[in-house]
Amino acid sequence: MLVLRVGGQALVVAVADGKGGSEAAQQTIDSIRELAPPLVRRGPEAWRRLLLALDTALAREELGQTALVVLCLTPRRLVGASVGTAEAWWVGAEGHFDLTEAQNRTPLLGSGEAVPVPFVLRYPKEGALVVATDGLFKYVDPLTITEAVRQDSSAAPEVLLKCAESPKGRLYDDLAIVTVSADKITPWTQFLSRFKAG
Repeated sequence: MLVLRVGGQALVVAVADGKGGSEAAQQTIDSIRELAPPLVRRGPEAWRRLLLALDTALAREELGQTALVVLCLTPRRLVGASVGTAEAWWVGAEGHFDLTEAQNRTPLLGSGEAVPVPFVLRYPKEGALVVATDGLFKYVDPLTITEAVRQDSSAAPEVLLKCAESPKGRLYDDLAIVTVSADKITPWTQFLSRFKAG
């Protein structure tokens, strides 16, 4: 995953989840670190085209496939694109809004056939962002996720990590979580990444 501050009030967040332990996820994150900063003032179509370019590059290099959510959060808007099973939610007082609800789960980046879907949210003034791999969304119910982020977004990654563990304390799947509070975009973000054993 990547959390990258660009300028004074822009935050680029990306979470990738490689299929079968492929190199695609890390290569994608490395590429976004380089390619995303010039896009922070651009609209959703620019982010969709970024994913198309990444899909082509991964397929050409035969590095495997990956799911991806990438977005830029500023006080004025949240804009990005996604493909696969990782998700981005905006959590507010009324519940959660799945920014990635319309995304295509397959084909993944690296297939050469991915169809990324852009999204935008205007003026995200109240609430918090949570971006994570399906290791969270498959194993923790939406109400638990929403309540954890709403109660304390800074503590939410650790709380949700525990919720995603099996009774034996192991993760069912690789897990990366990023949370960002709307009123603290500039000074603060909280994130963690853990991988299942074996």
